[in-house]
Amino acid sequence: MKVGKVYLVGAGPGDPGLLTLRAKDLLSKADVVLYDALIPPRVLGFIPHTAEKIFRGHRHEKGALSQEALNALMVKKAKQGKNVVRLKGGDPFVFGRGAEEAMALREEGIPFEIVPGVSSSVAVPAYAGIPVTHRTMNSSFTVVTGHEDPTKENALLDWKNLAQNDGTLVFLMGLHTLTKVCKKLMAEGKDPKTLVAVIQSGTTSQQRTVTGDLLNIGIRVQRAGLTPPATVVVGKVVGLMDILGWLKFKPLSNLRVLVTRTRSQASFVTQLLEDQGAEVVEIPTIEISPLPLKAEGKKNLKELERYDWLIFTSANAVEIFMGHLLSQRMDSRHLSRLKIACVGEATAKALKKFGLKADMVPNDYKQEGLVKSFQKTPLKGTKTLLARAKEGRELLEGSLRKQGALVKTWALYENRVPQGAKERLKTLFEKEGGVDLFLFASSSAADHLYGLMTPTHKRKCLKSIPTAVIGPITGATVKKWGAKIAVEPKTYTLTALVEAVVRWNKKRKETSGSKTGRS
Repeated sequence: MKVGKVYLVGAGPGDPGLLTLRAKDLLSKADVVLYDALIPPRVLGFIPHTAEKIFRGHRHEKGALSQEALNALMVKKAKQGKNVVRLKGGDPFVFGRGAEEAMALREEGIPFEIVPGVSSSVAVPAYAGIPVTHRTMNSSFTVVTGHEDPTKENALLDWKNLAQNDGTLVFLMGLHTLTKVCKKLMAEGKDPKTLVAVIQSGTTSQQRTVTGDLLNIGIRVQRAGLTPPATVVVGKVVGLMDILGWLKFKPLSNLRVLVTRTRSQASFVTQLLEDQGAEVVEIPTIEISPLPLKAEGKKNLKELERYDWLIFTSANAVEIFMGHLLSQRMDSRHLSRLKIACVGEATAKALKKFGLKADMVPNDYKQEGLVKSFQKTPLKGTKTLLARAKEGRELLEGSLRKQGALVKTWALYENRVPQGAKERLKTLFEKEGGVDLFLFASSSAADHLYGLMTPTHKRKCLKSIPTAVIGPITGATVKKWGAKIAVEPKTYTLTALVEAVVRWNKKRKETSGSKTGRS
């Protein structure tokens, strides 16, 4: 059997947007992924369902894989001919034991590749507005493990040299030893007034920063209740934070939002939210399952020239329809005499990828928008092909028939609950601190999510976690479940929805400060 390959991949410091393109590509092709704690759920979402996912466990907890066991498991999976991704937070070679793992693979003759990740040693200070170097302040920085107790005998670190170093000191995972580290630096000659910043959960929505000096930082951190993971920065550059801090100016910073759409659709609204500073948790509650092209579908394609209107109710319908068209050795030229209508901008955008422009795109991206638009169009005797989901709403079809249109519906796909969605939801609320806001762009997404919740989660979440809905139809569904609606835009588009969330969050911050519902 051919031996597989192991990729030692850095996942970055926490913000999924800092994952490298190479890392994302490898995850999407992996047979096995061995991952550590603190890997962002969004990053794990790039792993295919067919891959085997193995959680290494929290290093110091019972049941966690030892380093030796983990090395042996990588070797075993590779010898089975599988492509293995060993996914590690930050960078594999910065206190990540990547070198030890690579050496173990080399000894067993297993081919491997190192994929660097963005290290928290530079990324976390940057997200706090702290440059680790500055031309007029220092010309070096030193990255130090925070795990070593500075009071122990035969310490590996040269504390005297660190204390007399004029460069920036960055301690990774140094919260538990913070007070001892500060005392040791002062004992070795460091000025007690040297500035210090402690940054919790850097690059995520839970990022919090406490500043002080070597004398008082310990008590300030204790009073603030900071928790691991945390990065400690020591040096003059900490003083630039008030000037260079940029994250706080993003209107949705410190907000974690749950987005529930299909995997393909979630990316657009996720991008909008992340551009405003939000941390997005994507839990697809709907999985698109294309239906096979059978005889009836082939007949629909052959008879396209008989139709006057072709209507797409979603971007998924566009993608699957065009796939079927091309599979029959046909192309967009066969749609030349048809008028095309799309439910919303996202559907029209999907159509544009194939060089086609929609003739009708209402501002309201729901079926109600098309119903209103078609009421101004003579339809009596016209032939219409309606491409939609198997369980699609009957509203549009019924309205078209009332206007005298001859409607043929073609179910191109069906919606299913994705594998693992229920377990992912449970982990989010029981281990990851939950979210600050639910965001629903459709009634079906709300129904699917609430249907996945346990009775306990419903009791805790429905009334306590505010909800953003795209419009009144989705709002009615949310109210049916007893949830609390906090955001509903006047224009029923994703862009308007995110803009409304920004306005809501601004008011929330003004009344309660920057704290979130999870703190």
